[in-house]
Amino acid sequence: MAQQLSGVTVVIFIAGGILTFILLFIFAKRQIMRFALRSRRGPHVPIGHDGKKTLKREIERRIEVVPKIAFEPKLMTVDQDDDLSKYILPPAESNNKPLLSHHYRMKAVDDVKKLEREITKQDKTLTRHPNENIRSFLLNTLAVLLDGNGQHIVHQFCDLYEHARYDPNEFLDEEYQSFIRLMKKLIDVAKLLKSYSGESRKNSPNKTPTRNNNMRTGTNESLRSKDRDSNRLKVV
Repeated sequence: MAQQLSGVTVVIFIAGGILTFILLFIFAKRQIMRFALRSRRGPHVPIGHDGKKTLKREIERRIEVVPKIAFEPKLMTVDQDDDLSKYILPPAESNNKPLLSHHYRMKAVDDVKKLEREITKQDKTLTRHPNENIRSFLLNTLAVLLDGNGQHIVHQFCDLYEHARYDPNEFLDEEYQSFIRLMKKLIDVAKLLKSYSGESRKNSPNKTPTRNNNMRTGTNESLRSKDRDSNRLKVV
């Protein structure tokens, strides 16, 4: 009897241990899921729940594209009636009230687009994405036309641009005028892109080889002589 009770108690202990392990496992899994849902930025419900796989993939593709979307609006406009008047308007100039520092910053950020438009005008394949670094874009685009001094101008221009856009120090009319002078030099360099591309195309070797008439006549004569010899053999 004691042996049977000991066996029953062993089975009860084993069953209780298994049940406790299952309960602890379920509790730990639920806690892990809660912490994972709190830490992640996504929705608590799976994307495209109870939807087709194609729909889920399309939703995920569009969500992944969102961080890549970037736009650089025009900050200032001269024409009040323009559609762009919803952006920041330039203040009225007066002797008593000088222009604020952020006015020159916005003008510098807008004027960079003039240089980009000039480069795109000369070569339509050269366009800068808003996420692309302007320093690397100018160095790669104008590298053929710039020597060491020209690259130094690009670095000075980009330093002033980054100063106007990110640096908390003052960016006043003096810095803006030096910025404009450097930009005009780069615009003059960008105007040479079209002529350089035209010369490079002219100097490029022609991939289609020209036909040699002497070779063609030689091959035709050899074929004719072979036909004559074959005809002579047939007659004999």
